[in-house]
Amino acid sequence: MRSSTLHFEPAPRGTAGLLLTSVVIALLACAGYTRWWNPEVRLYVHAVEVKEAWAEHLAQTFTNRTLVFGGSSTSFSIDPARMLDRDGLPVANYGLHAGMMTRFLTGFAAGSARPGDLLLMAMEPELLVVPSNGSDLAAQMGFALDQPEWIHASNVTGEPVHWVENLISLRPGAYHCFTLLGKILLGKPLYRYSPTDFSESGWQRTRERREIASADHWSAHLTPDSRALLTALRQWGAARDVRVAYLLPWQYVPEAKAAGFQADNLRFLVEISDYLPVLADPRLGAYSVREQFADTPLHLTPEGAAIRSDELAALLKAGHFWTHDDLVRMQESFPSVPAE
Repeated sequence: MRSSTLHFEPAPRGTAGLLLTSVVIALLACAGYTRWWNPEVRLYVHAVEVKEAWAEHLAQTFTNRTLVFGGSSTSFSIDPARMLDRDGLPVANYGLHAGMMTRFLTGFAAGSARPGDLLLMAMEPELLVVPSNGSDLAAQMGFALDQPEWIHASNVTGEPVHWVENLISLRPGAYHCFTLLGKILLGKPLYRYSPTDFSESGWQRTRERREIASADHWSAHLTPDSRALLTALRQWGAARDVRVAYLLPWQYVPEAKAAGFQADNLRFLVEISDYLPVLADPRLGAYSVREQFADTPLHLTPEGAAIRSDELAALLKAGHFWTHDDLVRMQESFPSVPAE
């Protein structure tokens, strides 16, 4: 008669090995998909290659390049070829995708900076005021480019690469898989942008036009992680003779709301200026020409990018940067705008 005591049978021999083999195969499959087939990653690997090639082209002639980096607002706004031809300025567009998050975007740009360069952070404020521990896309890009130190800007901060976290992030999520399958079944492009959207100088444009929402009042502060990154970036630049500064991206906002939006941006710049000088753009991030935005309130059309590039060229030639004291004085004298 069997005892009522519970008995646990040992796992069959080889089960642990089989499980380990399955995990390894799954990781290899995810890595292979990320490196060679993920349409989003493949597009931005192409973008990185184009942008780095242009920056290297400039390095053959110039020792004082400007590398402008941030999310897609940078990628769609800065036309380096125009700035070189029209103004003689050696500028590289290092904008990518905001979904890669602040640390990857910073690590990527820093990886190409050389002594004498200006590293101009044009990061969307949202990326600096919203807590983030990185992103799957950042990890996937770091792996696909063989640059794991960019994922969390380890090349700037000196912190170790997060290998386990990064490997886990290589897996495609369910949303990605079902969205991709749906596009295949419907015969739609696998990604909304294509390699032909990037010019030889790394500027991005699109024929797509969408209804967009305008910017409005906002209020948020730099996160502790952003403050740590900005401190590390300032120290990294000083140690390598690379100047580092900040530039507000342009965002669509109707004229009636522009003053309030600028006041909010000015408060944000006061915080930024504790770490980096700020390129003195009098627009304070507000641009009110709706027809010069394409598919988001941060993506300029070619007409808008031409204006943005020309104005940026003038700012770089003037070489005027706001300090913390400058911005505090501006804030004190800025018209008071009540919240709506």
